[in-house]
Amino acid sequence: MIQSFIDRTLTASDRRVARQTLGMVGIMAVQTLGGIAQVSISARLLGLEGFGALALIMAVASLVHGILSTPGGEAVATFATRGISEGRPEEASRVLRFTLAVSFCMSIVAWAVIAVLIIAAGSLLEIDAAYTEAGLLYGVVGVFMAAQTETLAVLRLSDRVSLGLWITIASSLTRVALIAVAWLADGGLVGVVLAHVAAAAVNGIGLLVVALVAARQVGMTGLLRSFSIKVPSDVVRFQAGTFGKMAIAAVPMHMDSIVLAQITGIADVGLYRGARQIIEMTRRPFYRIHSTVHTEYSRQWYSRQGRALRGTALRFTLLSFALAAVGYAALAVLAEPITRIVLGDDFSSAANLLLIMIPGALAISGFSALTMLPEATGRVWPSLAALAASSAAYVAAILLLAPAYGVEGAAWANAVFHFSSIIVWLPFIIVILRRSRCL
Repeated sequence: MIQSFIDRTLTASDRRVARQTLGMVGIMAVQTLGGIAQVSISARLLGLEGFGALALIMAVASLVHGILSTPGGEAVATFATRGISEGRPEEASRVLRFTLAVSFCMSIVAWAVIAVLIIAAGSLLEIDAAYTEAGLLYGVVGVFMAAQTETLAVLRLSDRVSLGLWITIASSLTRVALIAVAWLADGGLVGVVLAHVAAAAVNGIGLLVVALVAARQVGMTGLLRSFSIKVPSDVVRFQAGTFGKMAIAAVPMHMDSIVLAQITGIADVGLYRGARQIIEMTRRPFYRIHSTVHTEYSRQWYSRQGRALRGTALRFTLLSFALAAVGYAALAVLAEPITRIVLGDDFSSAANLLLIMIPGALAISGFSALTMLPEATGRVWPSLAALAASSAAYVAAILLLAPAYGVEGAAWANAVFHFSSIIVWLPFIIVILRRSRCL
């Protein structure tokens, strides 16, 4: 029924985006349900202290991977799309090989850095020696997930997102099943971490296999017959900008847990991270919308369809705001029961943190479709500048507010980050929309 409605009412371009969005929303739905299940079981299994330790390990590992790794999904969505649209499939193939090689190599370097930090400076990071094994194991997750953005970009480009959905289902079931086994067998923190590693292996390897198959369908033949990663200079510059952008973005994503561990204690880290994970799960639909619309923006920009690009941006921004308004209003009303259901009674006070973070999450989710415009048109530096400015505001806010107000101060800093991101992003978005009138 949904597909029939899409085919009757939307343009060809919008139908393509809608199909991909449905597939990505399916992936998001599975990830969200699996995420709720794994967070719920983990929180009850580990308690405030253990969940806080897990959150701190995840924050350190994710921060290092975020700073050092260079995901190439945006480069594939932009420049592989350009190569195919302009009749240069071999260039598109080299872009994919280049991004995969960089991502895998940097993820291995990141794991080595994580190992050194946990072994040599674990006490300074408030990671107890008893958690060293769990920290080293969790660092492997980033290696398995290194190619996730590239492979999903290929599936969007080939209009085969449904393949990614099946891989995601298998990965989520693996994670939840193994965490449940850890609960029943009293596997503790190491058991939970092993579940994350196994799920990442299923996801990363599965997506890579189906993406290599799907790439041939859009003309990227000979991917495995050649090792050439020579790409145009603008692709290299774009990836350099992406490296900087991801390094900066990793700070607000993960630094809060590390700062709180130094200021308040590991139990408060668990409380705050539980609330933030609920917020992050609600934002997943919007990640899928903006990553899906990226490919369509690139097609329209490089095909000089400025009017179509503006129409796509308007429609999917209105959709994002509508979904955000309804979803976050419901979350605000049901914050306390949702917190108890997902995290357990020990985390009931996390409901207050949700109420603080909801306005910022609503605002940035509504703007999510617009924030992909710079990358989709080959301009990574505007997003880099926006992230740098908003991350600076975030760091200042958390250092100022967390010592005085604890976890609530960290929640306010999270809201400051989202609102400042929108303020800085808007001028760049307006410039690109104006330039589209000349296409």
